[in-house]
Amino acid sequence: MMLARQARLLVRTASQAESGKSAISVGLLATSNQKNGIATEASFDYHPYKLHQLDEGPSTSTTLTRDEGLRLYREMVTIRRMETAAANLYKEKAIRGFCHLCSGQEAIYSGIKAGMREQDSVITSYRAHGFTHVMGIPVLGVLAELTGKKSGVVRGKGGSMHMYAKNFYG
Repeated sequence: MMLARQARLLVRTASQAESGKSAISVGLLATSNQKNGIATEASFDYHPYKLHQLDEGPSTSTTLTRDEGLRLYREMVTIRRMETAAANLYKEKAIRGFCHLCSGQEAIYSGIKAGMREQDSVITSYRAHGFTHVMGIPVLGVLAELTGKKSGVVRGKGGSMHMYAKNFYG
């Protein structure tokens, strides 16, 4: 139900862009390909970046397929639900010490991970739960680590601030 509503929103945004109305007023123009009234991909054009001592900057356009958009959306919802569960565990005093929640920052983790190459690494300071998940650790591994269980990502010894995965140092 929620995904169908998001797909309709994407189609509406694309049709507004095609008619000359910008759905988002930050220099973003979106167009889409449709199949049976549902967008299958969306293209976004951005204003060029101001460059400093660079001859060439990053691309000013990108395309997002429907499948990739839904994957990112599911990932962000999973991170939000994991953080909500962590907040509840903290309130129940199942998580001892500090618990640096990242609610509201889900798009940062999903977006950075989507732009990373296989060999890229990430180092965080704190609020690393979302990054830990997108870097390949299951939700139960993160929550077990927060609660100090041996089944946690670093056997319950890292807590909220010290979680590790392949190419991830949090």
